[in-house]
Amino acid sequence: MYLYHIFFISISFAIGLFLPLKLTFIFLAISLIFLKFFKPLIYIPFMFLGSLRMEIYKYPNVKPDYPIRIEVNVPSKGILPIEGSGIYKSNLYPADYVVSGYIRKDSFIVLDFEKLKNENPVYEFFDNLLRDKTFSFKDYAIISAFILNNREFIPYEIKNAFIETGMFHILAISGLHISLIFLVISFILSIFYIPKKLNFIISSIIVFLYTAMLDFIPSCFRAFLFALIFSIAYLFERKVNMLNVFGFALLINLLINPVEIYDVGFQLSYLAVLGLIYSPFKYDNNYILNIIKGSISAQIFTIPILLYHFSKAPILYFFGNIITIPISTLLLVNVVFCIIFPFIEQLWMSLHLLNLVFIHSVVLLEKFNLPALKFKLNTFGVFLYLVLVFLLISLWKKDSLLWNLQKR
Repeated sequence: MYLYHIFFISISFAIGLFLPLKLTFIFLAISLIFLKFFKPLIYIPFMFLGSLRMEIYKYPNVKPDYPIRIEVNVPSKGILPIEGSGIYKSNLYPADYVVSGYIRKDSFIVLDFEKLKNENPVYEFFDNLLRDKTFSFKDYAIISAFILNNREFIPYEIKNAFIETGMFHILAISGLHISLIFLVISFILSIFYIPKKLNFIISSIIVFLYTAMLDFIPSCFRAFLFALIFSIAYLFERKVNMLNVFGFALLINLLINPVEIYDVGFQLSYLAVLGLIYSPFKYDNNYILNIIKGSISAQIFTIPILLYHFSKAPILYFFGNIITIPISTLLLVNVVFCIIFPFIEQLWMSLHLLNLVFIHSVVLLEKFNLPALKFKLNTFGVFLYLVLVFLLISLWKKDSLLWNLQKR
C-alpha cells in the first residue's frame, strides 16, 4: 500500500470530475493494460469513477428554454455561466436564493429570485441573543458572520476592507472556528471532571449539532468532516496521516456533492488546507512564526485560484494574518464564552472592545495598500502551477509525495 493511498485516490477522483466520461474510460482501458509496468496507474480507475459520479449527478430532464426553479447562491438577474450540471453558484453574497429561469446554450438566464430565510428555531434563538446582547450594530454584524454565517449586515466599507486586504476568509466559518468551539466546550467540560473520552464525544456531538443548525453549509461541513475524522482516530487511538485525512474528507465531500468542486470557496478552502499540510516549512512552538509559515504555505497553493477567478492575489497575505488571526482567535473564543454564559455582562463588554480592535486592524491594513499580483490565469495555467508547486516541494522535502509514490 502506498503511504498516501487515500490522498491519491481523492485527487484522481477530483480530476475525473472535470473530464468527459468517454475520455476517462479510455484512460481506464490504457491503465489496465500497462498497470503491471507502472504501478501508479492504479489510481486511474478512480478518475473514471469521478467522471461517472458527475455524469450520474446531472439533471436528466433539463432542456433548453424550459423553466426551472433551483436553490443557488446568486442574488442577481441576468446571465450566469453554467458551473457543473444543475447547480449554479457564486460567492458574491453569502445567502441562499430560489432562482427562477431557464437554460440557453452555455448560460442560465435568471428571471427572478427570492431569498431563503433560515427558519430554524435554534438559529433564531442565537440570532436574537446576539441582537439583544451585543453593544452595537457593528458588533452584531461581525459576530453574526463569525458564528451564524450571516454576512448580510456587515457595512459596505468594512466588508470592502476585508475583501481588499484578502482577510474576508476569516469571516467564513472554517476549521479555525470549529476547532476553537470544540476546544472551548472541551475545556468547560473538563472543569467538571468529565472523563477524557466522554468529554471528546460530547464536544463532537455539540459541534455536529452546531453544523446541523447551519444546515451543513459547505464551509462548515468541510471543517466538520476534518473534525469528525480526527475524533474517530482519537477514540480508536489511531495515528493520523494528515494527507490521508485531507483526501478522505475531500472524497466524502465530492461523493455527496460533486459539483461543489466548481465553487471558488471550496477550491480555496481545500487548497489552503493542503498548503498547510504539505508545507515546505517545518512548524515549531513559535506561534507567530507558525502563522507566517502557514500563511505563506496557504498562499502558495491559493494564488492560482485567486488569479483565475478574480485576476488579483495579495502578495503579503501573511502580513495581514499576523495581525488579524490572533485578534480573531481571541474574538471567537470570547463569542463562545458569551453564548455559553450570556448573563455575564463583562464578557459582552470585552467582546465589544475586541471587535473594535479587530475591525480597526483590518481597516488599517487596507490603508497600507499592500501589493498584489494582477493578471488573469486560465485553467491550464492553474493546473501547470499546482503541478510545479507539488514537484518543487517534493524535491525540497525528504519525506514527500514524489518519493512515496514509488514505494509499496
